[in-house]
Amino acid sequence: MGTKRRIKDRGKSGHLRPEIVAAWMAGDVAALQFALHSSPWEPSPFPYEIAGPLGCDEDDEPPDNPDKQKSLARALSWQRKLLAAVGWPDCRPEYEKNLARAQKIGDAEEIEYRREVLAGFEATRAEWAQRIKAAHVAPE
Repeated sequence: MGTKRRIKDRGKSGHLRPEIVAAWMAGDVAALQFALHSSPWEPSPFPYEIAGPLGCDEDDEPPDNPDKQKSLARALSWQRKLLAAVGWPDCRPEYEKNLARAQKIGDAEEIEYRREVLAGFEATRAEWAQRIKAAHVAPE
């Protein structure tokens, strides 16, 4: 007698689950990595401004290693899905933490950059809110 086994979802299916959206909206890098079942060294779907060196961007050069190429492609795919579905995350605390870290180090260029990123936060969120609103409006 045969049995049909259910395939367990390991987070690789690409479905937007509530814990993924919650981690994205909170700007929580570690929680998003956990929700996506990503290894800590894999690229995060968050941009560099939030995740630091683990972040990713569409302009990134593809790595030489095929496994790293897959990881980057997966992170970029999640980034596009999350931006299209829910917009820019509420990452003000992360921006403030990055600014405080730069001030502690004393790097003037980094401090200026982090201040600009923090100042443009609301404008970026408003821009993504408009994009989502426009995408969800049905054509007449």
